[in-house]
Amino acid sequence: MNLLLAFKNSFVWKLLLRSQQVLLVLTSLFVVFIMCLEVFLRYVLKSDLFGLEEIVVIAAFWLYFMGSSYGVYDKSHVKADIIPQMLGEKARAALSVAVRFTVSSLCILFSVWAFQMIACSIEWMPRTTGLRIPIVISQMSVFLGYALMSIYSVVYFFEDLFHFLEIRKESAA
Repeated sequence: MNLLLAFKNSFVWKLLLRSQQVLLVLTSLFVVFIMCLEVFLRYVLKSDLFGLEEIVVIAAFWLYFMGSSYGVYDKSHVKADIIPQMLGEKARAALSVAVRFTVSSLCILFSVWAFQMIACSIEWMPRTTGLRIPIVISQMSVFLGYALMSIYSVVYFFEDLFHFLEIRKESAA
């Protein structure tokens, strides 16, 4: 447990979190700015800027996956938690371990798939149709998002596992 606490207080953990926050703010501002620019150009100047939609989609990918991983860090992602409310403390802790294990496993699997997707994209180097932007730029957000979700999920899995083992030990005593 002390190892987990040391990791959560480490420079690496704080750097990951800070980088996410910066990316979230920058991509949010960028998407809002581009959408406002597009509305202004289209409806005020009766003009259009070629390829603007492609840029917004790439920024939205980064925004979405950084936001998703931040939700996992913050434990604020969408969940249905009526069943744990009906269970005792020990059963609730066991369920939490099972859920965290499942989420961690899936995040790791999706991280591997995202890495394979990037490797394939680097080999074939597909590009967007208009501006010819490499697709790998948006795909990197998928990998990074799932990698961060994996890190956070695994840390929370071990926290819940140690909590469950502590409860089990106390109830046996």
